[in-house]
Amino acid sequence: MNIFISWSGDRSNRAALGLKSLLEAIFQRAVEVFISEYISPGENWVRRIQEELKCSQIGIVCLTQDNFQTPWLLFEAGAVAVALGSDPVLVPYAVDDLPDEADRSPLTMLQRARADHDGTYRLIHKINQVRKDPEDAQNLQRYFEKWWPDLEATLRSLPAPPQDQATSGSDRQILENILQKVTVLVQVQMLSSGLAGPEVTHLLNLRDRPATKYKTRGILKSELRHLRDLGYISAAQPINTLPEEFELAKLFSLTHKGKDYLKQFDAPP
Repeated sequence: MNIFISWSGDRSNRAALGLKSLLEAIFQRAVEVFISEYISPGENWVRRIQEELKCSQIGIVCLTQDNFQTPWLLFEAGAVAVALGSDPVLVPYAVDDLPDEADRSPLTMLQRARADHDGTYRLIHKINQVRKDPEDAQNLQRYFEKWWPDLEATLRSLPAPPQDQATSGSDRQILENILQKVTVLVQVQMLSSGLAGPEVTHLLNLRDRPATKYKTRGILKSELRHLRDLGYISAAQPINTLPEEFELAKLFSLTHKGKDYLKQFDAPP
């Protein structure tokens, strides 16, 4: 099964990546989750999205206070609805409590799933219903409870939403609102997966010093979640349940994306 997740803006992107990790952990190889950030540099963006939509059975739109009316998000949601046919499975995933203006959005006709424990499980349950070979309900609940704390931690660590901006008023306010929307669109196209120094160190340790012993202190869990959500590493167990001390390579492994990222640190021939 193919799932298409749409996002706009940094907070929405982080939530989408965390949700992708959750879906892949619960359903394993039974789902393929596409997020547009994963398009290769130089690739035709619109064409790639159209291709992914053609083979997707479910669409998820990650909504936040600052993106619920951005043009690109609405465009992608409309494209998903068209691509999925007359009875689309398109779920708005509400990361924030949305303002009253969201009730006038074209997405209001669709039942939202809140980005909390119960709302996320309902989303997982809906995905399971659409699958050709659905998971047993008890197993589904067990897998969800096992991996949910990781996504919950990601959602709790999101930066605060920006202050409300005026949508009407003076010419200056209108222009500033337009600028904000354009800026979000630029972010969608230019958002990079820049890593902090400690996160790069974790990747290098995993490649070059896999037997490194780690102690679960400070923001280590957050750093490892970020690397996993970006697709650079895979985890053998929920990061929320890491022991106080562990050998790095026994619980984590580099993905192909992680290995490709590290090539930039190789010494020139």
